Amino acid sequence: MKALDKSISSISLQEEHLINAMQALGDKTRFKMFKIMQTNKQMCVSEIAQELGISVPAVSQNFRIMELVGLVDKQRFGQRMCYQLKPNDPLIKKLVKIT
Repeated sequence: MKALDKSISSISLQEEHLINAMQALGDKTRFKMFKIMQTNKQMCVSEIAQELGISVPAVSQNFRIMELVGLVDKQRFGQRMCYQLKPNDPLIKKLVKIT
């Protein structure tokens, strides 16, 4: 049996980022949130919750996952937590084009 080329069998950091992003967006709620975020520069948790008809805690949990995989940045405005897609991330730009 022929050995695999090392470059094919190893995963780069960019590919790891892609895998994590795809896993996060494999959830229907997070995918919907990603789509909504594409048309708005910044949205707060309560706005997304209202748009999707789900609870604020559910949206917050999904945003935490999206933040962990590097899809969004957050900013606090008093009691409100708002998020936006990472504007300068090349992967985010590609995912926006695909979706």
